[in-house]
Amino acid sequence: MTTPKAKKSFAQWQDDALSNILSATLDNTNPKRSTRCYLKGVADELRSEGIAVLITTQVFERVLVARLDEDMVAASGISVFEYLVGSWQMSQTVVSNLRGAKGKALDLAVREARVKALGEAQLLLVSYMGLSLQIPDMFPQLGRSGRAIMADALLADPNANPLAEQLPELLSQMAARFANDGLPEVIAPVISELGLRSLQRANRSLLQPGFRSILAALDTLTTNRQIAAAIPHMATFDPEDCNGRRMQTGTALGPFLALSGFPAGDESIAKVYYSDAPQRSHQDRESLHTSLRTTVQFLQSALFEIVNRLIRSGPGERTLTLQLTLRMLATNALRSGMQVDFTKVVDDGFADNLASVWMRLSEPFTNDASLSRLSRVDPDWVTLRALRSVRDGGLDDDQNHISTYWRELTRIDADKEQIDAYLEQQLRDQMPSDGGFIPDCFFVTAVALHLGFVSTIARYIEMMKRIGRFKSEIERVTNSPGMLTPAQRANLPVVMQRWESQLQDMKREKYAMDAQMLDPRRLICAMVFYRFVICFLLRQVDGQGAFPQQAFTMPPESGEKAGEKWRMLPEFLVEDAIEFVVFVTTYAPDVLTDSTAQVGQGGNGLRMFDDVLPLLVVTFLARPKLIRNPYLKAKLVDILHFLTYRDPREDDDYVDTLGGNIPGNIRLHPSIQQFQANLDSNALARAYLVPALLRFYVDIEQTGSSSQFFEKFTTRYYIARSLRALWARAPRYVEVTRRFFMQSGLGTSEATTTGSTRRDQRVIEEFVTRLMTDTTYLLDESLSKLAVIRDIEKKPAEAAGDNDDASRLEDAERMARSFVSLAHETVHMLAFLSRLVPRPFQASEIVSRLAAMLNYNLQQLAGPKCSNLKVQDMQKYSFNPRVLLSELTSVYVHLGLRTSKQSAAALSEETEAIDRFVMAVAEDDRSYSQALFDKAYFILEQRSLKSTQSLARLREFAHKCQSAKVDSRAMLFLESEAPDNYLDPLLASLMTNPVRLPTSDNIMELSAIKGQLLSDPRDPFNRAPLSVDMLEPLPELKREIAEWRERKLAEYQSRQ
Repeated sequence: MTTPKAKKSFAQWQDDALSNILSATLDNTNPKRSTRCYLKGVADELRSEGIAVLITTQVFERVLVARLDEDMVAASGISVFEYLVGSWQMSQTVVSNLRGAKGKALDLAVREARVKALGEAQLLLVSYMGLSLQIPDMFPQLGRSGRAIMADALLADPNANPLAEQLPELLSQMAARFANDGLPEVIAPVISELGLRSLQRANRSLLQPGFRSILAALDTLTTNRQIAAAIPHMATFDPEDCNGRRMQTGTALGPFLALSGFPAGDESIAKVYYSDAPQRSHQDRESLHTSLRTTVQFLQSALFEIVNRLIRSGPGERTLTLQLTLRMLATNALRSGMQVDFTKVVDDGFADNLASVWMRLSEPFTNDASLSRLSRVDPDWVTLRALRSVRDGGLDDDQNHISTYWRELTRIDADKEQIDAYLEQQLRDQMPSDGGFIPDCFFVTAVALHLGFVSTIARYIEMMKRIGRFKSEIERVTNSPGMLTPAQRANLPVVMQRWESQLQDMKREKYAMDAQMLDPRRLICAMVFYRFVICFLLRQVDGQGAFPQQAFTMPPESGEKAGEKWRMLPEFLVEDAIEFVVFVTTYAPDVLTDSTAQVGQGGNGLRMFDDVLPLLVVTFLARPKLIRNPYLKAKLVDILHFLTYRDPREDDDYVDTLGGNIPGNIRLHPSIQQFQANLDSNALARAYLVPALLRFYVDIEQTGSSSQFFEKFTTRYYIARSLRALWARAPRYVEVTRRFFMQSGLGTSEATTTGSTRRDQRVIEEFVTRLMTDTTYLLDESLSKLAVIRDIEKKPAEAAGDNDDASRLEDAERMARSFVSLAHETVHMLAFLSRLVPRPFQASEIVSRLAAMLNYNLQQLAGPKCSNLKVQDMQKYSFNPRVLLSELTSVYVHLGLRTSKQSAAALSEETEAIDRFVMAVAEDDRSYSQALFDKAYFILEQRSLKSTQSLARLREFAHKCQSAKVDSRAMLFLESEAPDNYLDPLLASLMTNPVRLPTSDNIMELSAIKGQLLSDPRDPFNRAPLSVDMLEPLPELKREIAEWRERKLAEYQSRQ
């Protein structure tokens, strides 16, 4: 009969279980434990202390420490951390058994006691694991490090790595053990190891699968709330000595944020992924884009989840994460510059990922269709951040470079002295210490986009221009081999092969950039955010300050009501919103009308494209004092031009000119029609848009840019094209234009409905002057460049290989394309407006110069040298001299002949204005001749450019000029007989309305000095500042001259 097996005591069970877990024993007589490490020293100590020589929880730590002795570790052939992990895994297996089917056979109390004992053992194992991560030198460093083992487990497939399957439990125990005892120091080495692996070539590319495992590892770590809360407290999370480009490698999150879908961050994207893209179809390239975009979306979604967990883990952790982001942005401020040194700042991918994360974080309030939390954003947030470093307990304490960044931001309408004064005032006042997460998130997202996607836009556009220039050069050389020297022609095949290879590389980079820059998902997210930004800006200037909860009201023209908070806002808020809309309008217009981009989620709020964008354009053009930077206002004109676009090849509205193009041949994007309809239905646009454009045509004379002289012409061209589109589409805009030019000192109520103001009389005078001087300059430049092109084209082939000629031709062609288009549009606007509102163009102060300008350009277009204007390919430069001639001659008729029946008083005034213009044309001795009008008439008739009635009116005007030429002899007699004090000192002409210049005490003709002051507001004699309202009338001298003139005219006529 078999003797029953004696039951083990609890102490004996512990000894068996813990001995097995630790692979150690205190009993060297037990043959079952012969393979385990015998810890003789511990056994002897226990005997001497009178303690049972058994491994129990009471002596577990002593046994564990002895087992971790260097000799023991060396003998086992594994590292300390591997041993601890293995022991913990063994203990976890035992716990699982106890809680599983095997444990059910035990008494509940026995089972729980055993589980508790194992829990105590696991706690110690986890403690020593954490210590070995915190202080690696604490134990012998043999074999693989703890950080590497943990990283391997995090990266491994659970089916291939036993620890990977048990990792969530281990992390949970580790987090619980070190929650208040150095968890950041425990977890930091593991995250650093993951970061190092992320920087390895195999894991750095989105084209390889390695990066997914690394992101999954981070996801596993941050899923544990305690670990997520510990990460922001790690020393490596935001190290003080790390800034600029080092943020990519020197911070805990940097290597993961540096994962990039941009070609600059991963060369293999352009060189490998898009290697054959130039040869593929558009559909194939779109498939490539979609695949890469999906990968980037996975990356950015994973990064968002990670950062979101850090922020949500607690208020302190949110503050630390926010501060890290602020430092990342502040120390990479140079990314927004024109010439970026990427050895000093983070890559596009890093900046884009950071912006993407914060855009997602802002979605709960920006994606709200009703924008109900817009009021939560304090416009003084930037001021608050700039003051944090001088306030106790502030977010940016000891982070002076962050407050410096906020201090030095360019503001909407404040210089450095004003900013400093405002900051000092706010320091004296009581400011709130924290506005909550919404304003933090809003402004951080705005800055992240400013230094991320928006800064990349400029480089993308420059890349597109570079490719365009390179292709043009290839085409020029291919089409004009005669411009090369014999040696260059001989080497041309080799050069062309090299150039074609370079062009293919440029295209690959372009396609790689397209995948990111034109990604609809990214653009829609940004559009939703900028809808919020624009509404925030409009709220600050709204006449009632209640937008969008109430309808927007136009602010006063002075801009004073917006107040200091508006003026102190960062300029980039306005600039980025405009730049982004211009970019989307130009390169991805489909996004404009996307339903999500329009109103976010919900569907019934303010629509970005239909409601918000028209308000932005109209408000800041109509109230230019709100924004100091003319470049930003010019960008608003860009938006308007692109969204009211009408292709010049379809123009069919030439003034008093037969023929024209047939509209409808050029297919425009549907968004253009939609935007135009929105404008037409917008009451503010109907009232304010045309006057605003006409004023800005004058104001854009100064842009503040080094290239402002040429930039102003582009902006004026866009204004002219936008006005042309408005005039052609709706009679309402024509009427507003007419009322604007005809008004003089409107009352307040009328100004409200027309958008005109009392200052517009000066604007009208300056507008006419600008239009006149622009016409002269642009036509002169256009015709001179075309003459250069013609001269070079006429050279014989054997003389064409001159490098100087090639360079001159290239420059002349480039400038001709620009100047010809500008000249055509300026002449058209002159013709249209002179017909609509002739009186401003007949004003005495400008009529002589206008007549001289018209005569000079008529001589260019119809004079003896007009045949020199013909080049080989007129369409290449959009040059149509016949239309130019026809519209230019229509100006003579509009200003020199009566157009309609009027009252007696109006008729008298019109007759005086017409006579003044006719006399000015006839008195122009430099260019006027009757033969010139005869030649113009012949060309117009021969080419059927005008109707019979129009030609008859042109001939009638020419006859009037011929008659006036005879009358002008009397004026020459008067000027020859007049005393010096009756003559204008600059023009030597007889004065009719003399005025005194108080700044120099000289006397001039009123019309002459007014014309002078329109272009230069200074006294012509001593350059002192002078304005029209300072001029002093001289009624006595005026009467004296008039009486003398009457006597002398009678004398002249008696001699005839």
